[in-house]
Amino acid sequence: MCEQADLFFAMGSSLVVYPAAGLPSLAKNNGARLVIINRDPTDQDDDADAVINASIGETLTAINKAIQQ
Repeated sequence: MCEQADLFFAMGSSLVVYPAAGLPSLAKNNGARLVIINRDPTDQDDDADAVINASIGETLTAINKAIQQ
């Protein structure tokens, strides 16, 4: 599914434990946009199209609210 994604969200992960940490790169290398939502920076932040260093719950609530307006 990573190879077919248009948009990939990596949320709440330090992205250091493989094989799961390789999924964002797999998606990105196959044309997906990459968004990382994590309280702390990750080693993959430079590869992301957007990085949000905040709480997942607060971020998703804000996104949901914005979509519904």
